[in-house]
Amino acid sequence: MAKKIDLDTALKVIAAARKKAAEIKVPMNIAVVDEGNNLVAFARMDGAWLGSINIAQNKAYTARAFDMETKTLAPF
Repeated sequence: MAKKIDLDTALKVIAAARKKAAEIKVPMNIAVVDEGNNLVAFARMDGAWLGSINIAQNKAYTARAFDMETKTLAPF
């Protein structure tokens, strides 16, 4: 069963993702959805591609729909 994601948890996920993105020097768009596939939080890092905003949101949605981590879908 999917874990409940509240705003505080989503912001922690975004903070961790931003840290990793900075380490690998790849600015990212980061989306976090809840168990109902509703967007809880989103962050666009400076320099992240505008075209990947929807990709980030769709990746989060797809990962939740298949109950898998996004890193399983693709490394970025």
